[in-house]
Amino acid sequence: MIKGLYEAHLPVSDLNRSVEFYKELDLQFDHKVEDNLAFLWIEKDKSWLGLWKTEKVDLEYHLSIRQIAFEVSLKALKESVYWLKERGGEPRKAFGFEPT
Repeated sequence: MIKGLYEAHLPVSDLNRSVEFYKELDLQFDHKVEDNLAFLWIEKDKSWLGLWKTEKVDLEYHLSIRQIAFEVSLKALKESVYWLKERGGEPRKAFGFEPT
């Protein structure tokens, strides 16, 4: 019955900065709804990401609250730590693995 994921939503504190971040990941910006919601295509006409501007983003991280995983090439995965650090991100340990 289920054939894939159509959409996922994430809370963000800075909508414009977050849109630019995901555009750098090759997601295609589609539209904004007022000043608090933006949609970007993960795969055009197949799946997209909704970003919600809110002040409620400082929750302790837990997979059950906000976790999505994008499919990427092995080459991109191997370069992801460098890519994130170059853009001011800080990869974190997950599932017992150090970010390398």
